[in-house]
Amino acid sequence: MAEFREQIDEIKSLFSSENKALAYSKLLHLQEISAVDSSAVGTLAGSSHVILSYVVVDISCNEEEIAAQALKCLGFMIYHPAIVPSIEGNDAGELIESLVKVVVTTKIKSVCNLGVWCISIQQLSTSLLDRHFHSLLRAVTHALDNPIGSLSITFEAMQAVVKLASSLTERMRESSSLWIPPIYRRLVSLDKRDRDLSERYLLRIMPLICPLPVSLSKALATDMKKKLLLALKELLDQGMKIQSLQAWRWFIRLLGPYALKNKHLVNEMLTILEHTFSDFDSQVQIASLVAWEGLIDALIEPRVQAIRSNSTLGHDVQVLGTSEAERHLKGIKLIMAPLIGIMSSKCDVSVRASCLSTWSYLLHKLEASLDCQSLIRTVWEPIIEVVFQVGPDNNNIWLWNFCLDHLDTLVSGTNQGTDANPYNREPHQLPLNNMAFGKCQFRHYPISCSPWNISQLEFFIKMISIIVNRESDACVTPEFSRVASDASLRLFGSLLEAVQRALRRISITYDNVMQCLNTIFRFLRKMCENVMSEDDGNCTCAQTCLKFIKVVIERLGPSILESPLYKVGLEIKCLRKLKHITEIRCAAVPDICFRHLEDRVLPVVSLSMLHFSVVNSSLEAPGYESVLQQLQGYLKLLLFSFNPQEVLHAFTSLLYKNTVHNSLQIWVVLVNCLKELIDGVNNPSILKMEMDNIDYSVLLHLLSYPFASWSLSDIKLDHQIVIEVWKSLYLSVDQASQPVNSPAKSFSEDLCAILNECINQITSVDNELKEKKCSDEFFLLCGNVVTCILKQLTWSLNSEGRLYTDCRDRNLNITSRMHLVAWVMKLFWANKQRSDISQLSVASRFLEELVNFVGCLHRKEDVLLFIETISNPLLEWLYEMHLLDVNTSYQLQLLWTQMLRGLQQTQPSITFNYSFLEFQELLLERALDHPNPTISEATINFWNSTYGEQSKLEFPKNLVPLLDKLSRNGRIKICSRNHYGEDCISLRKCSKRVEIVGNPVHRSLELDNIRFGAKRKRAELTDHQKEVRRAQQGRGRDSSGHGPGIRTYTNVDFSQENEESQDI
Repeated sequence: MAEFREQIDEIKSLFSSENKALAYSKLLHLQEISAVDSSAVGTLAGSSHVILSYVVVDISCNEEEIAAQALKCLGFMIYHPAIVPSIEGNDAGELIESLVKVVVTTKIKSVCNLGVWCISIQQLSTSLLDRHFHSLLRAVTHALDNPIGSLSITFEAMQAVVKLASSLTERMRESSSLWIPPIYRRLVSLDKRDRDLSERYLLRIMPLICPLPVSLSKALATDMKKKLLLALKELLDQGMKIQSLQAWRWFIRLLGPYALKNKHLVNEMLTILEHTFSDFDSQVQIASLVAWEGLIDALIEPRVQAIRSNSTLGHDVQVLGTSEAERHLKGIKLIMAPLIGIMSSKCDVSVRASCLSTWSYLLHKLEASLDCQSLIRTVWEPIIEVVFQVGPDNNNIWLWNFCLDHLDTLVSGTNQGTDANPYNREPHQLPLNNMAFGKCQFRHYPISCSPWNISQLEFFIKMISIIVNRESDACVTPEFSRVASDASLRLFGSLLEAVQRALRRISITYDNVMQCLNTIFRFLRKMCENVMSEDDGNCTCAQTCLKFIKVVIERLGPSILESPLYKVGLEIKCLRKLKHITEIRCAAVPDICFRHLEDRVLPVVSLSMLHFSVVNSSLEAPGYESVLQQLQGYLKLLLFSFNPQEVLHAFTSLLYKNTVHNSLQIWVVLVNCLKELIDGVNNPSILKMEMDNIDYSVLLHLLSYPFASWSLSDIKLDHQIVIEVWKSLYLSVDQASQPVNSPAKSFSEDLCAILNECINQITSVDNELKEKKCSDEFFLLCGNVVTCILKQLTWSLNSEGRLYTDCRDRNLNITSRMHLVAWVMKLFWANKQRSDISQLSVASRFLEELVNFVGCLHRKEDVLLFIETISNPLLEWLYEMHLLDVNTSYQLQLLWTQMLRGLQQTQPSITFNYSFLEFQELLLERALDHPNPTISEATINFWNSTYGEQSKLEFPKNLVPLLDKLSRNGRIKICSRNHYGEDCISLRKCSKRVEIVGNPVHRSLELDNIRFGAKRKRAELTDHQKEVRRAQQGRGRDSSGHGPGIRTYTNVDFSQENEESQDI
């Protein structure tokens, strides 16, 4: 410490002896030491008053060496934070004034440079600088003008400007018209160093002087009119187009809002860019677009309102309101004009990339106001539409992705962050592997948006439609088609998420919700109709369409799509061309209520119908399997997440409207998904089994569809798949419905009623078509289905009689099931492939289940109904038994034996009298003397234990010869008192049949009360009756040409009105 004081004393003495060179040399050395030794700094601070008294005088010395050394020493003292506080009062004021005087008056370049340097590095208090602001500003402005012509002086002057602006921001902004002109004038200098230096410092000071004072804009306008505009044109003439455009950008920006008041000047400036925009050099075009961003700054009012303090450069963001954006709409249209033109042209892709960057800068400046409707139409739509219409390709893919990212930002309503410096000319450079093309890189400016509102929905739907249309364009390669598909789905998903958020707002009205839904569904319908109208059946487009539908399901969810408050129209044009494949009319089952195209339905139903229509239209196209896979995923999503009844109703009604042969494949997918739902859900109420419920009818029609669709020829699906799928669903429904099914109402019985109607329609056609439809595959379908039904029915009858009687002990109606059994027996002999192993195998299993079923019948009315229903087809099986294989023959034997046993074991028992014998006449005639000993022996045993035990019995005429033969051989028992009466045979036979027409229960009961005797009055038959009787008693072939017909209780002749003949 003492050593440093000695040095200070020595320096003071040197100053006094006028040996100033040595004094400053020692002082500089001591300052160097103080940089690392704090004690030296303290010594200097304590002697600052004395030292500064010499320095402030010597800086104005005419000797360059003395002045320069003095300025260096002064710079250290006014910069060092430990010394600056010791400079106060008059010393500080004299120091600043002396420093300003040196800068302004000296002719020595180094001295002027050091003087400005001292101002740029000083750490004096703000209050001190404020008191001497005008003096400092005069010195800095003089240095900026640089009369000496030294670049280093200019550099230090600009540093000093930045220093003062950071300390005295508001005063520097107010006086910017004085010190900024020397800076911006260098922009048109021929010296590149001047231009670069000017631009570098303009970037630094622009945030400090915003908003731009009018005085600065006026000063610039004056300069522009005098010489700067001319200087710009001279640069252009000299081939320095890019340099001229760089200066143009700064000039228009510095004019700011004042430019609107100088339209003539602005128009002259715009003529420069009119030429450069159309220049053949892409670099000039890119520079023009960068310069155009200056016009954006000028016409879009600054978004930053400076709120500064003495120590920070912070600012607050002030968002443009919608009304403010409307006021600037005219200027925005001016900005957009060349951008739209460039994007629509065939210029180089690097130019278009730069154009998008300029467009991005406009979005950046507009901030949250950019999502108002007028700006959507003016700013967003033209650019996005042009880019998307070109479509993705090797050149355009980067532009495509750039626009997609911006749209995603708009729809999500996110804020990408604001730049601390709105005039920062170093925007985010996107990486090469993301959005770069060749030498051009996108300049990406962060944008911020207000929360999405539903008024933007139409715009987004339009943009997505353009992408979807490009995807289906034949000129687009498969790779880029996938890119377009993924992009459209991503954007659509984001849009629906925004819709979902918007609909949660309390301010949204019911009309707003319906407007939203109608817009979305109108878009989906149009897209689906475009896919369905394509002749080439493009599965790729169909898959995209189905993905869109799935996105709606996933994003909007049941709360909207399943709400009964919201209904949307169908209006699917392609559905108008569809016709019902068959009309099923069954009195026991309500109609399925097909949807009319004028109906308004739940959104989820409309989506289901759209999905079905697209899948249906794609079934003839190559690769349709992928579409069916999507259908499976879609159906699982719907059935497990929504009301399955609505979905089933929609799909089933459309299946019955369909005329495409492959639609059975849709049925297979639907049934598999429904089975998975039934098996996986423990809640049995999912199956509403009440007959008056439409869901009950839908389920019946769904199971009947394979039979209804058989009216279409050339069904392109393996019948075995249909059979297995049908059986799996039937079993699941039957098992799941047991806990909730009303015993008095049989789902199986109603199903069989519909199946009977279907088979009846198929077989009631001309012979040629009938032969084609009643093919071996149709028998396999019917045989397997009926076998499955019989198996479940047998199980039910054996399970505590659940389906056999209801809670009031009334008989369950099994008529339809019995008729279906009869149909199968007829169809076996109707097809030409009955000798195939597959046909015989099905027949054998069918007969096996029929045997088991007959074994469960104990009530007399059920047994009689069964015998009456199958007698006619069974007779043919008995006649053609030799054509069957061993297994089938064996099952037929068991069936016959079980039938005979069942007749003997009914409750109550059957009276085996003439009337019943007449009913069994043809069957017994064939079976008593059948070539198969099992059949004949069982029949003879049956006869002996039933009819053979009767003490009084008359015999039908045609049965007498056979009975005579067997009785003479001692094989059957005939009572000796039995006699034969021809007259009573036919008449009583007619009368018995009349009484049996009606309820089979009543018929069977009446059989026990039949009385025959001599007192019976005989009525004469008319000629017509006799003809009918001869036809019934003859051995002519039946309608299938396979054997004699059989007379049944329902085969009655009512041609004669004879009351007595009908009263037994």
